[in-house]
Amino acid sequence: MKKLNILFLFLLVCTLWSCGKEENENLISPVKDGDVKESGWQYEPWSAPAHYTDAASDQYDSQVLMLSSDTLTAERWFKKIDVKPFATYKVTGFVKTEGVEGENEYSGAGLRLGKYEFTGDTIFKGDTDWTKVDMEFSTEMDDSFMLELLLGKRGQAKGKIYFDNFQIEEISAKELKPEITVNLDEKLDPMSPYIYGQFIEHMGKSIYGGMWAEMLDDRKFYYVPGTKKSPWETAVDTNLVSIDSSYSYSQGKLPVYQVENNLSLKQQKLALVSGKTYEGRLVFKGNGIKKVTIALNGNEESFDVSGSNFQKITFEFSSEETSDNGSLDITFEGTGKLTLAAASLMPNDNIKGYRPEVIELMKQLDAPIYRWPGGNFVSGYDWKDGIGDPDKRPTKFERAWNGLEYNDVGIHEFMELCEILETKANIAVNTGLGTAELAANEVEYFNGAASTKMGEWRAENGHPEPYNVKLWAVGNEMFGDWQLGHMPIEDYVKKHNKVAKAMWDVDPNIDLIAVGYPGKWNDMMYKNSAEYMTFISEHFYKQNWHAGGLLTHVNQMPEVIEAVAEEHRRARREIPGIAEKNIKIAMDEWNYWYGPHVYGLLGTRYFLRDALGIAAGLNEFSRQSDIYYMANYAQTVNVIGAIKTTKTDAWLEGTGLVLKLYRQEFGTQPVEFTGSPEPLDVSATLTEDGEFLTISVVNATHETQSLKLDGISESIATSGESFIISGENDMVFNDEENKERISISEAGIEISENAIEIPKESAGIYKFKVNK
Repeated sequence: MKKLNILFLFLLVCTLWSCGKEENENLISPVKDGDVKESGWQYEPWSAPAHYTDAASDQYDSQVLMLSSDTLTAERWFKKIDVKPFATYKVTGFVKTEGVEGENEYSGAGLRLGKYEFTGDTIFKGDTDWTKVDMEFSTEMDDSFMLELLLGKRGQAKGKIYFDNFQIEEISAKELKPEITVNLDEKLDPMSPYIYGQFIEHMGKSIYGGMWAEMLDDRKFYYVPGTKKSPWETAVDTNLVSIDSSYSYSQGKLPVYQVENNLSLKQQKLALVSGKTYEGRLVFKGNGIKKVTIALNGNEESFDVSGSNFQKITFEFSSEETSDNGSLDITFEGTGKLTLAAASLMPNDNIKGYRPEVIELMKQLDAPIYRWPGGNFVSGYDWKDGIGDPDKRPTKFERAWNGLEYNDVGIHEFMELCEILETKANIAVNTGLGTAELAANEVEYFNGAASTKMGEWRAENGHPEPYNVKLWAVGNEMFGDWQLGHMPIEDYVKKHNKVAKAMWDVDPNIDLIAVGYPGKWNDMMYKNSAEYMTFISEHFYKQNWHAGGLLTHVNQMPEVIEAVAEEHRRARREIPGIAEKNIKIAMDEWNYWYGPHVYGLLGTRYFLRDALGIAAGLNEFSRQSDIYYMANYAQTVNVIGAIKTTKTDAWLEGTGLVLKLYRQEFGTQPVEFTGSPEPLDVSATLTEDGEFLTISVVNATHETQSLKLDGISESIATSGESFIISGENDMVFNDEENKERISISEAGIEISENAIEIPKESAGIYKFKVNK
């Protein structure tokens, strides 16, 4: 997953702009000395804020937008413009510059019309008088676009640029009457079940604070209790605390106290539920410690202790109240040295360490495969840190997301999760800071016989039989400079080949996914590493701020999925030998990624419009079934997740409802259809047994649409079932207060006059029995 490092400075809420058919619309306010921002324009610096103005124009007696900087910068005015889908428009305006210089020969000042580039991709430099610019474009499936006025186009720039009298004119608009003709006999390649894959990464509240049931933060005392970053409170002078770095008990450094009579620790803000039982343990070494008292919200138990070695105390309490501010208190009595190693507290209804309410929702998603453990995280991860007694594993500060990695969930815990969910594992190995030897040893630990060195270690840790994991990702996003261990593609192909060879030397039966990225990176991987891959990965995330309209927002997903497929088809055409290898795409990260982050780090809240986009994405995967092997929704819990949690509750986002519904009801055998479904997004499939035709329809408009079904009346029953995901409007969301603002409704459906009615702002599967 790519880090977003751009600072978004929004100065006002964007006002939507409606465009008339018969008249031009000024995009800049014509009122002299008025406030241009009232018309919906926003200013944004992409680097350090520079200077801007909205001064009056003598030329048109209207507002002028200006961008100005005496140092290289990137900044813009921008505005979202509503348009009609499948219409043609013309945008015109005037530009003037003073002393514009770019950081290179290709950069300067200019304009951008979203994905519609101004004719000739005009770059303005130097001093220019008022110059007219114009652009005619067709909107296709978009109902909005972003007009951007830029200082710093194709690289940073400096100087002054003025913008005036921008107008939009509708040239023509197509009348949309959605209709399709389905041909049940023209079958495409079957969809891979792995299209419904999931991805979980060690970051934010995805695992810890999400699916994992541990309630204590920093349970192995990475931060000294009582210091600013520690969640543990104590009255001890922390300057007197020493550190045991001998690793004689665990792989972590442990705090050591000189106790005089007693020492108390406390962790608060624990979420307790009345009547629920909680189990815990405490690991410590206390030479001179005679008694330990442990209390949970006032319920306490005391233990007499002795000895000078590390010891473990287990305890259990039932909560008599529901509280968001429960407290675990630990008191040591005696005189001597006390070394803290670990503490733990979990509800005793956990399922092998996982939260049962989250497990239930994960079972509803029914994902056939899970990618783990990253993500950016994997490029700094040593899998050996997650092996053995969890209390002895190190807590580490991980650099990908700047958080603590407790290493409580490692290989064995993840594979137990796969067993609970009856799903398969897709393991990513570290090709960032990691080595070929590290990756090869990991393969042997997973898949080697108990007679091998790593297999013997696995058996000692409780699993004699090999896990036999088939699918492996060789690295993550190594094309990006945000990735630990990033290197140029010329060097990376050599590392990939070395790592892949080492992995195949251990187990020649595994499948390997190489790191892909459109353009030069993919070409180099194909030319140099095709012999060392089974599949090739792609990732994408789409935002909302630059899209705006519902149809445009939703259409981002199928648009990218189709474009990535075409990118690899291009490579197959241009690079000798690649077509014959039929290396399919593993889209092992895909989703929307934008705010608000309500549920911790990247804990994005999703709206109905995002659910519709995910459904449209699944439609496109079915239409591109010949080239996609896998797609992993990123991620499962909290972090841009399909499932969201509080400390004691969990629910499905609208995106999760889509994944659940389509996994259950969408057919697996795509069939050919022709016609003009616009503005609807449509896909047609047969169920695996051939008994039912399922038509998936996403209506990303604000009106009910009628979809005509031509030439199919004799082939299917006219009565069927509908499964529709919708809500009050496209911006509703599910949360802990109302888990069903977005919901699935089931009802009968009738084909009337060869058409079915498609509700506004909905994603639906319409299921009809095939006549035999």
